[in-house]
This record gives sequence, C-alpha cells and structure tokens, in this order.
Amino acid sequence: MDESARDPRGAPATDRLNYTTYRLARALNRAAENTALSLGITMPQFLILQVLGEGLPLSNAQVARRTFVSSQAAHVVSEEMLRAGLIEKTEHPTNRRVRLVRLTDAGWDALSICTRDLVEREARLSDAIESAGEGQTLSEVLTRAAEALAGGYFGDADAEAEAVALRRRPAHGNRLSAS
Repeated sequence: MDESARDPRGAPATDRLNYTTYRLARALNRAAENTALSLGITMPQFLILQVLGEGLPLSNAQVARRTFVSSQAAHVVSEEMLRAGLIEKTEHPTNRRVRLVRLTDAGWDALSICTRDLVEREARLSDAIESAGEGQTLSEVLTRAAEALAGGYFGDADAEAEAVALRRRPAHGNRLSAS
C-alpha cells in the first residue's frame, strides 16, 4: 500500500499492546495447533490431552471448565477422543452418577509427542524474549517473541498454506486412532 495515502491520524496496530499480545497468543496457539494437527489431533482435543495430562481423572464439567468450552462441546470432543482410543471413562470414587475420563496409553503417547514439540517452541520463545535488548518496550519484546514463533504467519504465505492444509480434517479421524 502506498504510504502517502495513509491518514495522518493513523498509527500502526503493532504499537498497541493488546494487538501485539493477541498476535503472540495467536502464534502460540497456531504452533500448538500445527503440532497437534500433524498427528491428526484437533486443538480442542489437544487442550483436553494437556488438562488430563496432569494425571487426574476429570468429569466432563471439569474438562469443560479447564478447556474454556461448554459442557456440550467438551462432551462432543471427549466422545471423539473415546472413539480414537485417546481417553477412557472410569468410575468416580464417591459419586456413582459421575463418570470421569483419563488418558489411555495412546493418549499419553500423543501428549508426549505434542509436548516435546511445544517445549522446543517455548524454548525459542524464551530465548527471543531473553535476548531482547534493554530499552525495548514490552510491545517490541512481544513482537519479537511472536516473530520467533512465525508470528501467526504474518507475511509467510507458505507457512499459512501448510497450516490451512493441516486444518482440513482427515477423512478417517486422527493418525493415532486405536485399531
């Protein structure tokens, strides 16, 4: 775009902390999503894997609260994960009306693979933040962090195309489905 056409009242969105933090959050979420999708796992499924990866069986209501979705949405995703063999149902120790879910061995394996990749990305993020020079604004530091994670593909058409291709759901479920 021709900079001479810019309205003098305009200011770069990247000067605003809320925009930059959203960009960083987007970059983090896309990195996690790409990792999960490479295994045929959706982001909602990955969030459930992470929460159940704390090692405690949870009720559907607890899963919903911990993954920031409705109980109905948590139920739908949990049913997909049950069919894929990533989680299993178990009895509640004191309330026979409540069913709990926990990771299966396949769920633990999927979480391990995803976490390994995520830890690597988080290390890159930490390095980018720690190497930020003194005197930089928080917005500049967060921009550097977002760029270290491919920044939500801002300007990287190839990375965006690859991510879009991953988001297309596989015809036969995830790549870690139970046989």
